[in-house]
Amino acid sequence: MMDKFTIKGTKKLLGLTRTKIRLAKEAETKHTKPAPLPLVKLLSGQGIGTVEQAEEYRETLKSNIDYDNPKNTAKTIIELMDIIEGVKYKFEPQEFMPNLDVGQMEKIEKTAKENSKPLNLLLMIGKVPENPSDLNLFVGYDQPDGTTFLSRVPTSFAPVLDFAFNSDYFSKNKKLRNINLILGHQTLILNAVYFALGEFGVNLIDETKQK
Repeated sequence: MMDKFTIKGTKKLLGLTRTKIRLAKEAETKHTKPAPLPLVKLLSGQGIGTVEQAEEYRETLKSNIDYDNPKNTAKTIIELMDIIEGVKYKFEPQEFMPNLDVGQMEKIEKTAKENSKPLNLLLMIGKVPENPSDLNLFVGYDQPDGTTFLSRVPTSFAPVLDFAFNSDYFSKNKKLRNINLILGHQTLILNAVYFALGEFGVNLIDETKQK
C-alpha cells in the first residue's frame, strides 16, 4: 500500500482539478492550452483539447486510479497537473502560471548539456543548492537568490516535464534523468507531486527531513 499522505495528496489534487475546471467554465474557457494536453497524450494517448473533454477525462482518472500501483498513481498525478495547467490560463494571475517559455527551456537544456549538470526543480525551498545557476527553477514564495522563478504553484512543473520528456538529455524511454527535485516544505499536494516525479525517474531530495 502506498504512503497515506501521497494518497490523500492525490485525492486533494483530484479535487483541485475539479475546481480549476469549474473556474475555467465560469470564465467561458472552451479549449485547453495547449491542445491537446501534451502529458496526457504522451502518457495515455488521449487527445484532450477542450475543457469539456478535460472534465470527462478527470472522471476517468478518478475511476481508474489504483493506489496499489505506484506507477498508475504517479501517471494520474502528472496528468492532473497537465489538466490544471491547461484549463486555468484565463483566470489565474501570471504568478500562478508557468513563467518560462520553450526558448528559455532550450537555453537551460543547452547549459545543462554543455556543463553536464542536472536541472534542479526547487519546491518551496528556503536555501539554494550549492553552485547557484540558471539551472535552478523555483516554485513557491520567498524566492531565494540564484534561482529562476517558475511559479507559485507546483502544477506549473507540467510544461517543464513536457519539455523534459521530449529532451534526449532529460529523458530516455519516458524515464526522466538529469533532474533533481528538492522539497523544502510539505503539504499533501507537494508530497503527491514529489512522489510522482520520483516514480518517473527524477532524483528526489527531501530537505524537510534534514531540518
